[in-house]
Amino acid sequence: MATTKSGMDPRKLLIEVDNVSKRFRLQREHQRSIQDTFIRLWRRQSNKNDYFWPLRNISLRVYPGDSLGILGQNGSGKSTLLKVITGVLPPTSGKVHINARIASLLELGAGFHPDLTGRENIFLNGSIYGMDGATIRSKLDDIIDFAEIGDFIDTPVKHYSSGMYVRLGFSVAVHTSPEILIVDEVLTVGDQIFQQKCMQRILEMKAAGVAILLVSHNAEDIRRLCDRAIWIHNSEVRADGPAFDTVDDYLSYTNELYYARRRVDQAVENAEDSAVTVVEPTVQAEIRRWGTYLAEITLVEVCDEFGEEATRFTLGSTITIRIHYVAHQRITEPTFGLAIYRQDGTHVNGPNSVDEGYDLDSIEGTGYMEYHVDSLPLNPGRYELTVAIYNRTSTVAHDHHHRMYPFEIQVPRGHSEGGVVHIEAKWHHVAGMETSEKASRAPIVESQQQ
Repeated sequence: MATTKSGMDPRKLLIEVDNVSKRFRLQREHQRSIQDTFIRLWRRQSNKNDYFWPLRNISLRVYPGDSLGILGQNGSGKSTLLKVITGVLPPTSGKVHINARIASLLELGAGFHPDLTGRENIFLNGSIYGMDGATIRSKLDDIIDFAEIGDFIDTPVKHYSSGMYVRLGFSVAVHTSPEILIVDEVLTVGDQIFQQKCMQRILEMKAAGVAILLVSHNAEDIRRLCDRAIWIHNSEVRADGPAFDTVDDYLSYTNELYYARRRVDQAVENAEDSAVTVVEPTVQAEIRRWGTYLAEITLVEVCDEFGEEATRFTLGSTITIRIHYVAHQRITEPTFGLAIYRQDGTHVNGPNSVDEGYDLDSIEGTGYMEYHVDSLPLNPGRYELTVAIYNRTSTVAHDHHHRMYPFEIQVPRGHSEGGVVHIEAKWHHVAGMETSEKASRAPIVESQQQ
């Protein structure tokens, strides 16, 4: 039977969330008298809107070594889901089965007593995680060293900064030998160096077979740490799949939502009647496009060496990307940009016209911009192209098409090479005693340099 590095069976089901929903009662007002209390109770019986459902029919499974990111806007139910999984909140309906040791970091200072010192809270927090006194004492020095809070370890935690809370809480959590680590956004409180240290420890735990559940608004953290991600929207799972794809869908939605509201505000501002009602468009996550649409990309042509549209190329092919547009008003100093991604989400490159010294004074009406590559160095595989028009500083998107144009690099005969790009080079072999002597001296020279 195969096992992970930690000895766990990878088929062991650690977490099963089965059709879970959670309901809260909304507290709309404060009753001031007994009469108000009776009136409020009567209203509740006749008003179902006094309830809010942050989770509806959520199901997921987690196995050893899984790394699951949870995405969603504020109030979407991410933190509520983690609290239901860890038992902090009971589900209103559905079931949660846990078959593992969990270490969780859900709220700043959770599990700490403000009047106890950091050292004392290590014992308190460790006992909450199920560690006995002897085990805590054996790991005490490692916990303190990782937290890096110095002499404050013997200071009551009520005097700690938010960063110190996180340092100590995370250090205790990762030293409890958990099978599941659950982290909810709190790592963003720490400084950059400690964040990197935490990320490295999470990666080490993941490699050892520990399952990771991570809530973060930082899309790069989800991409870096998680193999899979779910997106919770309006209390339900809107997407569940590979982390790169789910993150892209989520970012496409939030970007287009931002620009949709921006277009609405602009339409109201420009309307002669200030009372005009503008309906905000429905955003489709499957369409990875956003922008002000003051300039729109109307057509994208990916062409071969003959100027013909193509979707298949070979290593070293000539390729021309032609971005057609219509500018509905004069756009000063625009930036045309593109990016190439491998199908698994790996970002290959991302050039733009301004950074490469091609400055445009303005665009208006119709036209197109070309990006030409004499010899494409991409290794065989499937790729996706992003094209965009931004302002000069690339802070405002006029039209951004994210990974919307697929193409393929085919395998040339006799070629087999890993990685993303092929670097032109030559192999050269020299035989002889002189070469062998140089090679034998190389380690000595290297050690002297060190």
